[in-house]
Amino acid sequence: MPQYLAAVPDRLQQRKLVNGSHIPDIALPNANGDTIRLSEVGKGKIVLLDFWASWCRPCRETHPEYRHLYHRHHYRSFGKATGFEIISVSLDDKREAWLNAVATDSLQWINLHDPRGFGADCVKTFQFDQLPTSYVIDERGIIIGKNISPKWLDYELRRRMD
Repeated sequence: MPQYLAAVPDRLQQRKLVNGSHIPDIALPNANGDTIRLSEVGKGKIVLLDFWASWCRPCRETHPEYRHLYHRHHYRSFGKATGFEIISVSLDDKREAWLNAVATDSLQWINLHDPRGFGADCVKTFQFDQLPTSYVIDERGIIIGKNISPKWLDYELRRRMD
């Protein structure tokens, strides 16, 4: 580490994640235990990266709207983007609670889990302290929205369609 950064606290060294920033990568396990990387499954697609938990009522209330958007836009083209993907990351401390919520809410997209909750590395990396938190990422890995409503996401996707 360069000497001039040594005295700067970690929280100040990390660049802010704002529209126009490159999204950091994330690699977490799915229900089968396979490690899934955002950079691999999101390549060339518009992605909604959604952080949530089974106990979070506002998180769960958006799931029907996300399900509708997923079915409507998953296979569409958006300029240079070839499809729309949702990657949900649960911060549930209990695997069973996460899996039950995925099944109950019929989440048919990519579901990942980090049982460390707000102590997880992804929470620090993605700079949030509340749920739900979401990022919309374009086909180049650039953040184009944060915590936007499902209605606004639908508008943004329709605006980008070929």
